[in-house]
Amino acid sequence: MKSILSKLWLGITSLVLFILIIIWIFQVGFLNKFYVSERTNNLLKEGNEIVSIITKSKNPQIVSEETMSRINSTISSFNAQVIIIDSSNNVLFFNAPHNVPKRNTETIPERLLSKINIEIEKGETFIKKNTRLNDSFYFITVGIPIKENGNMNGYFILNSPLAPIKETTSILKNQLSIITLASIIIATFLSLLLAKLFTNPILKITKTSKQIANGDFTARVKLESKDEIRDLGDTINNMAVQLGQIENFRREFIANTSHELKTPISLIRAYSELIMDVDGEDKQARNEHLQVIIDESKRLNTMVEDILYLSEMEAGYYKPEFKNFSVIDTINSVIKKLSFLCSGKNININIIAANENTLISGDEAKMYQVFFNLINNAINYSHENGNIIIKVNNINDMVRIEVIDNGKGIPKEDLPYVWDRFYKVDKSHKRNNSSTGLGMAIIKNILEAHKFNYGIESELNKGTMIWIEI
Repeated sequence: MKSILSKLWLGITSLVLFILIIIWIFQVGFLNKFYVSERTNNLLKEGNEIVSIITKSKNPQIVSEETMSRINSTISSFNAQVIIIDSSNNVLFFNAPHNVPKRNTETIPERLLSKINIEIEKGETFIKKNTRLNDSFYFITVGIPIKENGNMNGYFILNSPLAPIKETTSILKNQLSIITLASIIIATFLSLLLAKLFTNPILKITKTSKQIANGDFTARVKLESKDEIRDLGDTINNMAVQLGQIENFRREFIANTSHELKTPISLIRAYSELIMDVDGEDKQARNEHLQVIIDESKRLNTMVEDILYLSEMEAGYYKPEFKNFSVIDTINSVIKKLSFLCSGKNININIIAANENTLISGDEAKMYQVFFNLINNAINYSHENGNIIIKVNNINDMVRIEVIDNGKGIPKEDLPYVWDRFYKVDKSHKRNNSSTGLGMAIIKNILEAHKFNYGIESELNKGTMIWIEI
C-alpha cells in the first residue's frame, strides 16, 4: 500500500509533467500552423483595409498618397511584397521583399501572377499558403479583388515571406528541454517538501488516535498550523477529553453502583442468616428480619429500575409525549402518595398557585416522576416539623414551578454536581431508606428531553429551592 506521502509526491510531479507535455505539444507541434494562421489573418485584415482606401479614392487606377502611405506601413510591418494590378492584369504597383535575393526580383510579379492566374480569373478573395517562388523562400499570398459598384477594377495582392520555422523550432526545443529538466527537479523537490508538510500533521493525528484507541485518553495532538487539519486535531483532542470523561464516569458508575447494590444485598444475606438462627417460637424477631429483607429487596429493585430508566433516557430512546394536563392535580397526587413520609416527620406542604386550573404541556407520567422526586427529596432533607412550599406562577406564556424547603441546604461548592448520578452531598455516605442516588439525574434528563429550563438555589442550614420553567 502506497503511503500518502508517495501519493502526493507522484500526484504533484505528474501534474507538472502533464503541463510540460501540453507546452511541448503547442509550442513545438503546432508552432508552424499557428504562425501561418496568424500571419494569414493579419495579411487578410491589412489587405481589406488598403482595398477600402483604394476604392474610396477618386481614381482607383492611380495609387494615391494615402494608399501609398498605408502600403509602406504594411511593407514595413510584414516585409511584404505588394502588387496592384488593373482589370487587364497590368501591374500598377510592385515592390520586392527586403530579404529576397536581388536576382530575378523583377520577374517575381510575372512568375507570381502566372501561379495565381486561375484565382485571379475567379474574381474572388483567395489565400495561397507556402507559395514557392525560388529554392529558398516560401510565401503566403493573399489576393483581394478591387471592385466598385460590382465592376472589377483590379486586384490587390499581398505576398509575405514565411520566416524559417525549423531553426526557431530547433532553438525552442533546446530551450524547452532545459526548462523541462529544471522544472522536473524543482517540482520533485517542492512536491516532496509540500507532501511532508501536509502528511506530518496527519501522521501525528494517526499516532495520537492509536494512543486514544489503546485507552490513553491523556494523549493530545499538537499542531502549529491554522487550517482544516488543525481543526481535525482539535476535534481529536476534544474527543479524547470526552472519552476520558466517559471512562471516568464508567469507573465511577461501576464503583457507585457496586457500593449502592452491595449494601442491600449484604443486608438481605445477613438477615436471611439471622432468620435461620431464630427459634421457631420467636415470630416477632422473624417478622422484623423478614421486613428488613422485603424493604431492601424493594430498594434493590427500585435502584435497578432507576438505572435502566436513566440509561434508556441518556441513550436517546426516550421521546416525551406532549399533552395538556393540570399541574396542580399532578402535584396534589404526589403529595397524597408521600403523605405518610410527611406525617412521620410532621412536615407541612403548602401549594401557592395564582390559578388552580393552570395547564402545562408535557409527558404527564414523566412529569409526575419529576415532581415525585423533587418533593420526596424536599421531605428527606427537611427537619422535623418543617415546611415545604410549592409555588406555581404564571408569567406571560410561561409557568414557573418552585419547590422550597427549609431543611439542611446544600453547600455552594456542591450545587453544580447535584444533578450527577450517585452524587453525595453528605460525604459520610450515610444511606437514606428511600434514596437510590439517581433521582436528580432522572429529573435532569426528563426536563432536558422536554427542553424545559431548570435550576437550583440553596444555602447551608437555611433550605433549598429548585425551580422549573415550562
